[in-house]
Amino acid sequence: MKMPKIKLRIPNKIRTLFSITLIFLTYLLVTAGSFLLATTLIYPAELWWTIAPIETSYFLITYSSVLYYIDLTQTYYWYCVGASLGAILLAYAIHIRSIKEFISLVKASPKAILYSPISFYKEVKTFRDWLFKKIEYLNAESAKWHKFFMVLKSPYSLLRSMGVNPQLAVAILGIGSTTAVGVGVAEVIQERSFANGDSGIYLAPTNLPSEELERELAWRKDNPSDNTLRVILNSTPVDKLSITSVNLGTSYASNGQPSALPSGKTEAILLDGNGTRIEIGKLTFSRNSCKTLNLESINANKITIKDNQADGLSIYQTATSTQPNIRHSIGTFGADLLETTGGTYDRLWIAPLDTMTSSKTKINELLLENIVSSGGTCDLRKLDIGELIITWNRIGGDNSLLTKAFTLSTTVAAASFDVSGNIEVLMGEVARQPD
Repeated sequence: MKMPKIKLRIPNKIRTLFSITLIFLTYLLVTAGSFLLATTLIYPAELWWTIAPIETSYFLITYSSVLYYIDLTQTYYWYCVGASLGAILLAYAIHIRSIKEFISLVKASPKAILYSPISFYKEVKTFRDWLFKKIEYLNAESAKWHKFFMVLKSPYSLLRSMGVNPQLAVAILGIGSTTAVGVGVAEVIQERSFANGDSGIYLAPTNLPSEELERELAWRKDNPSDNTLRVILNSTPVDKLSITSVNLGTSYASNGQPSALPSGKTEAILLDGNGTRIEIGKLTFSRNSCKTLNLESINANKITIKDNQADGLSIYQTATSTQPNIRHSIGTFGADLLETTGGTYDRLWIAPLDTMTSSKTKINELLLENIVSSGGTCDLRKLDIGELIITWNRIGGDNSLLTKAFTLSTTVAAASFDVSGNIEVLMGEVARQPD
């Protein structure tokens, strides 16, 4: 006696839910596979550079974090191509609801499968041509807009070169009044520069930020709020580097928001020889405010430390240096003057290129004066100096004489010392300046 066949009836709601799940999975696999395949084949690092960073009130997507995964697609190139194609084929198999149907379709249509690469190539070629036309159009429009703004900028630059101040130049051109509106326009059409007090990465001897280094170091792409003034030295000597009357670290507020050091950094001022040493004719560090001032690994001919106030002094006078009292000849190919006065930055960082390990960088005269910093240390290290002058500084912040705010370590040596008039005073950090 044959057993009767039992047919299972699946409710329509479950069928509908199952169909929706399959459709969602299909689109998910197609989207993920297509995105991975496009990323692997195109390598959109240039595109991501123009987009990054993506910053919202809830999250921040930095340039380097995404570039890491983009580079992985090139490291595992064929694995990514295979995985993406596999995801697309799986999505197609799910779409036709059955792997068996997919196999039977392949068997029933060998000719279609045979010619599918050709059809696919033609579709890709059509898309390529369309994309390149759009890119050429956008490049042409970008060039026109660039020329338009350069034309607007030309008369302004001419007036500035004649000694006219920014506000008056704007007023003469009829762009705006000499008040806040004029200043706003001037800021738009002026390039960032060291002389204007703009933050950025500067490679001596140029007065303009180094686009190559800013890109290589992902400046502001990983930290959009980064406001560091960074000077990178190379084999080109600098006659004079002057930074005066600026606020650093947590010593100011901007648009009602208190300033802060960059993430992961502890120094408000860092003058560092990095992988080599900086050779300075004369270094003047005067009338500055620091939480702590730390000097180490310095050879000098003469060190003058006078009339400083600190909540804790630790000054070792190691008179064993053979450093001569040098001054550098710069010539016509050196940097004549890098100077900035006024401005607010989260950090000041002066150091040679990371690639410099054998030859020294040279500065004839370095002036750091009237700088107010808080929230971070002031560190000077790996320097060879003809004459070092440290005078009239305010150093401290913890109201304790037990911790030494001003430290001259045993690795600092000079042929002669002139130390006098320095006193220990209990003090807190300088008050934050309002907007």
